[in-house]
Amino acid sequence: MAARYLVLLALGTAVIVTVHCCPEQCSCSDKHPHILVDCAYKELLLVPVGLPSNVTTLSLSANRIQVLKSKNFVNVPQVTSLWLAHNSIVTIERNTLTPMSQLRNLDLSYNKIIHFPWEDIANLTALQLLKMNNNEMVSLPKDVFTNLKDLRSLRINNNKFTTIVEGTFDALTSVSHLQIYNNPFSCSCKLEWMREWIIQSKISIPEKNSILCEAPAHLKGVEVTKMPKLDCQAPTVTITYQPNIENKEIYEGHMVVLNCETKGTPKPDVEWHISAGNELLKFTLPSIVEKSEISINGAPSNTRFLIFQNGTLIIPHMSKKEDGNYSCSATNDIGKADSTVKLMAATKKQDINMFYQKVGISSSGNKPGPKSSENSMIRKALRASTVAPKAGIEIRGRLRRSSGPW
Repeated sequence: MAARYLVLLALGTAVIVTVHCCPEQCSCSDKHPHILVDCAYKELLLVPVGLPSNVTTLSLSANRIQVLKSKNFVNVPQVTSLWLAHNSIVTIERNTLTPMSQLRNLDLSYNKIIHFPWEDIANLTALQLLKMNNNEMVSLPKDVFTNLKDLRSLRINNNKFTTIVEGTFDALTSVSHLQIYNNPFSCSCKLEWMREWIIQSKISIPEKNSILCEAPAHLKGVEVTKMPKLDCQAPTVTITYQPNIENKEIYEGHMVVLNCETKGTPKPDVEWHISAGNELLKFTLPSIVEKSEISINGAPSNTRFLIFQNGTLIIPHMSKKEDGNYSCSATNDIGKADSTVKLMAATKKQDINMFYQKVGISSSGNKPGPKSSENSMIRKALRASTVAPKAGIEIRGRLRRSSGPW
């Protein structure tokens, strides 16, 4: 009898604990094996505290919540369904969703989310339904869905995505339903892959006639599946240089001219990256060349490196301080390319007049002449760089050309 009384007392205590763990604004029910907590339509401004630790379904829909904090769901790791639609959520702190590794259904639709902590998604490997439609999100990382092998339905329609990188959906091997309509897509080379992908995909992609181009202006309102084929070419980079020395060395005091030639459609963005000594410098070339003879990084008389709008880089007086890697990169909607030249100044003094004679200047060894003469030399060198060889030459001595990342 005493044992039976203890069992009844224990059951009664369990019931009392369950009631006490339910937040005052919510209703909780135990439908074994599911613990349901319903906090919808309560005018809540924050996620309530005191949620049952064993809750599996949590509804916070149709409230006035604006911020999800990183500690909101730390104590509810068993949640499999989280409903947060129709709030006013603007901010989601990093690691807010990470504790819920068992989450299968996540609904964040109809909020005001601009920046989402996409890294949180990586831990939600059990997700099957993800609703993020009707927000204000602007960017979607390419690898964000890599771990979501079980995801079946993804809804990101009615956001502000202007592009989606090719390959973004490749990891979603279980997806059967995808909503991407009503986004202001920019129909550039970045998005050209989507035209054929939508047509050929076996995934259900509803409202294809609402997957439209917003830009450029002449394509506004055109269906992505009907956008014209664009002339898209990946960028290429070639660095040519003067003096055109092979099996010889560059000595201190002499001028070196590097010319970066790039191709690609659309026209790539071009940058010079210099790693000399302890310095790491970056120079971005203007998209439109207006005055190719004017350097973009200061007056010639007081600058070690002169960068010009047409891609020419001049080192007026080579020294050991200028030893390093000189990399030119080109990036467009299709991809990125770069090329690198390594320069090393020799310390032995010896006249090398080949380049200077070619452009009609006399070399003064390690002693630069007056500033006016120096400026004249730079102008002649810049003019000469426009007729530099079309292909770089591999230098087997101190000046070497290589390609690859910085």
